[in-house]
Amino acid sequence: MVGRSARFRAACLIVVGVFAVSCGGAAATASPIPSQPTPTPTTAATIVLPQASAILPPNSCVSLNGLPDRACTPGATNPDVTQATISITICVTGYAVQIRPAATYTNSLKIDHMRAYGYAADAPGDFEEDHLIALELGGDPRDPKNLWPERLTGGSGALQKDRVENWAHDEVCAGRMQLADAQQRIAANWVEFYNAMLAAIATPTPIAPALVSSTASTVQPTATASRTQAPSLSVLINASRYGLVSATTLAGASCNAQARLPSGNISKAAGLTPTAIALANGAVSWTYGTTTQTNPGTGTHTVTCTLGGITRNATAPFSVP
Repeated sequence: MVGRSARFRAACLIVVGVFAVSCGGAAATASPIPSQPTPTPTTAATIVLPQASAILPPNSCVSLNGLPDRACTPGATNPDVTQATISITICVTGYAVQIRPAATYTNSLKIDHMRAYGYAADAPGDFEEDHLIALELGGDPRDPKNLWPERLTGGSGALQKDRVENWAHDEVCAGRMQLADAQQRIAANWVEFYNAMLAAIATPTPIAPALVSSTASTVQPTATASRTQAPSLSVLINASRYGLVSATTLAGASCNAQARLPSGNISKAAGLTPTAIALANGAVSWTYGTTTQTNPGTGTHTVTCTLGGITRNATAPFSVP
């Protein structure tokens, strides 16, 4: 009996031990799960939404005589372009094309700016969202303070501004003008800068007097010192976009334009048909119809001018989106 009782007590102890372990396990399972830390959003932090202050209120800006409102469009420069870097930036062929913002960006900005400048009732196609400080002069490509809706035509429109931009670019890259000077002048009053360009182009370059040997005393002095160099015919395309091409040549020159589309075909648009006579400032331009059926890619404009039996031409690419 004693042995049996001992075995009975041992069995009870084992049962109690197993029950205790089971209860402990159940208690552990029932205990609350520690809360996980709240994940920190990362994607949303990288999205930069436009600030309301960046959108100008409607009718808050005024453009006079082709100039933007200085309070709304003061201009902005590209920090990558300095006098020390022009040889690897703006003076490299194709640089401006590489940094030009997408049309989706400028077209959206143009609508906002047209409201701000009081042009909400006008057709967007009559305006170009233009850089005040041109890209080829080191202007910032995307800063809204360097962009405004400029009329394409008129006495002080985008075509005239394109011309002074190209001229100033050539002057800067040739070392005849400092970059900062060109940027300041075109931002302050591009129309005055344009007039200064016309005056500079119209001023002829004197021809140096012919050298006469001291032993040739019988040779009469020539009048070459009073002669000036006659301007030679040349053609410079200032603006080349699908639907528009403008150029500069000598006043009175007879000019024609041609648009070779990305497909290789020559455009038959009526706007390219007329022969244009260069104005007193040498400007010629054509606007022609476009269509969404045109294959996307790069086309070529050719402008050919004739004056006094001499013919010259120039070509420039344009993009079809």
